[in-house]
Amino acid sequence: MGCTKLKRQELPEVLFKKLQELGDYLDKVKPVEKMLDITAFFPGGRGLWLEEDSTDFPSILVLGQDFSTVKAYEAMVEGNKADLNSPTWKNLIKLFDEADVDLKGCFYSNVFMGLRDTEKMTGKFPGARDKDFVNRNLTFLLFQIETIKPKLIITLGRPASEMVAKLSRPDLDSWDKGKALSSPDNGYKINVSFNGHVCKCVALEHTSMRNSNVKRRVYGKYEGHEAEVEMLRDAMKLS
Repeated sequence: MGCTKLKRQELPEVLFKKLQELGDYLDKVKPVEKMLDITAFFPGGRGLWLEEDSTDFPSILVLGQDFSTVKAYEAMVEGNKADLNSPTWKNLIKLFDEADVDLKGCFYSNVFMGLRDTEKMTGKFPGARDKDFVNRNLTFLLFQIETIKPKLIITLGRPASEMVAKLSRPDLDSWDKGKALSSPDNGYKINVSFNGHVCKCVALEHTSMRNSNVKRRVYGKYEGHEAEVEMLRDAMKLS
């Protein structure tokens, strides 16, 4: 399914319907029963920037590791918590504004579907330890890419970059074992193929942990925060 046949507002429903085919979830991982009509990462939210009107189909796919915990999701359902108030969104908005990335032009999603049935919302996703569950999420991730056909994929954090790398061999072999974030000049790749769809990829530190981790980034003559800003700017210039 290509973006030329799909309207912006239809995209979340198409992906959520396909998500029902993912199969059984695991211990400490619960399915998202309802996609909320809010600006939030898919599948908990619609994955679109709803704060401003737009009819343009997103050309950028932004990928985190997973949505959140059952407790945090339920708070959003009850209207007691807004995803946009999280450090992830606050830092992402600032970074994208500085790098001239249009928030309306992105679809915000995750590489792992489901909610953590745990108290802690950081660290390795519980489902990442099960090979079958990982493979089923990779299949769904590829469906996201093939449906959106993004010009640019932006990953947030190590797990997201490693999952994306599994779908593009050998183009992203250098992103294995966290090297997308730890190796100089390795965070920005062009001509990356995903089952025939070719796009650019940028690996960022997760914006929820930005202050503590971004200092290690190196891109050309730039270091730290500036390195990530310049990677994004270069990616946008070639879009």
